[in-house]
Amino acid sequence: MNSIPIQLTDELPQPSAPLGVLPEFAADRHGETPFLSDVAWAAYDKPVDTVGDFAAAVYDFADRLWAAGIRRDDVVAVGQRNHIEVHAVMCALSRIGALPALISAAMEPGELLECFARLGRPWVVADAAGAARLTGTDNVLPAVTNRVVSLDETGAPWASWITDRGIHQANPRPEDEWVAITHSSGTTGVPKLAAHSTRSLFGMVAPQIALCRQYGSEGLAAKHLSFVHVRTCSGVLSFLEVAMPLLAIANPDADHVKQLLVQHRPVSVETHPNIYIQWERIAADPERPFGSVQRFVSTFDAMHPRTIRTLLAASDRPDAHYLQGYGQTETGPVSLQIVPTAAAATYEGRNVGFGAGGSRVRVVDPAGEPVPVGEVGDIESRSPGRMRGYVGGSPMPDDDAWWPMGDVGRMLPDGSLELLDRIVDHVDGVASMLVAEDKLLDRFPELIEVVLVNVPGQDGDLAAVACPAPGAVLDVAQFQRVADELGLGGVAVHVWPWESMPLTGSYKVRRLQLRKRLSSAVRPGSPRQAQAVTR
Repeated sequence: MNSIPIQLTDELPQPSAPLGVLPEFAADRHGETPFLSDVAWAAYDKPVDTVGDFAAAVYDFADRLWAAGIRRDDVVAVGQRNHIEVHAVMCALSRIGALPALISAAMEPGELLECFARLGRPWVVADAAGAARLTGTDNVLPAVTNRVVSLDETGAPWASWITDRGIHQANPRPEDEWVAITHSSGTTGVPKLAAHSTRSLFGMVAPQIALCRQYGSEGLAAKHLSFVHVRTCSGVLSFLEVAMPLLAIANPDADHVKQLLVQHRPVSVETHPNIYIQWERIAADPERPFGSVQRFVSTFDAMHPRTIRTLLAASDRPDAHYLQGYGQTETGPVSLQIVPTAAAATYEGRNVGFGAGGSRVRVVDPAGEPVPVGEVGDIESRSPGRMRGYVGGSPMPDDDAWWPMGDVGRMLPDGSLELLDRIVDHVDGVASMLVAEDKLLDRFPELIEVVLVNVPGQDGDLAAVACPAPGAVLDVAQFQRVADELGLGGVAVHVWPWESMPLTGSYKVRRLQLRKRLSSAVRPGSPRQAQAVTR
């Protein structure tokens, strides 16, 4: 069986308190629950090892942000390193009633400035990483921001280090007002800023609470994610609600992660697909770092089948499985599925499962009419976690309207959804670029990534960017022969190290940038990049 429906009813549990005060409620009920980080906090001068510690940090940050002058209804962009600490800042701002906008410090400086401008001259809370990203923009910052402050020393003269504390007034926003802003991945350009209310955010959280309760809160969940992503917002809220022990991983280096897994022996692991593929190399380690893992979770993209097989084979648990969530920043999860170890060998990696927890999916033709089972069309969804609007965007359609996911796919006879491509990446004559990438990775285990793009100006030919594992060498001629066997025709093969890939903060390949780079014949800047370009 390729996929198994997850049994979630439409009547789902809700968090017991709004975003800003939920840490305090959780601390009162289960304050000793582990809430760990692999990298120390920078802006809080005490250890954060439990939910109670996390709640205390939130309270401290709220006092300091209040002392800086931030008040209810202020829009505050949070640009910090990728660390769970950003969630304490978000909750602290929510306690005050300000509107936090979580912005990835991995963006290009120009993109950060554009996001600030869209937010209407917000306050900015930056740390050393965020301030470093803005180096050289200090002449522009006053035009697009109100004031830049920091909770730790940044070294930037234009970022005020907040050390004073005032007694803040907790004043959470009503459930239908915007409560948090996050952004899309930005694979096709500057990310869109998506706003959520308490109601829509809880619509994302509710299915996760239900799943956590089905699994139980015994054992640790280890997660390396983009901590500014709405997926992590909903995940932290659900963990606070159900007392699930958490290990937040900031450093995804495979050797470092191996040591963490051996030390903590988590029952659940979650990261981005393009990080999981980096972790394949530790799967067969004699210390069995994944041996204790019951569930491998991914929600940002469908994972390559090779990676799923590798991870499940690395677990010593008979109930080990891969848990797939499909959705986007704007919608939250719209489909879920489980792939047990026994099904991994035949699993088609683009099957993203079944609608669950109040979400529905369908496939339509260009006129918006549903197409028959098995026919390819555009994917649409309805979900209780759908955002309340884009910053600076048009009014949202009604809640019962179908939302375009921007993907191409088809419904299968068992009721599950098969995701084939992003609409902007789909190529006529190729059934699925993503499936072709899966098959190429299966045939070339020495690769840790392969991305196919259609490059304008190359007579419709496809280009492949292939990233070998460190020390591995790709047989380009054999790669081209296999690509031809798969019906891809002539493929220009570019062999780059993984570090050369243009990535979003959630480790997705920025295909538009990649296409521009290839079409202009511009190679990445360092001598290690662009090892071979062959047609």
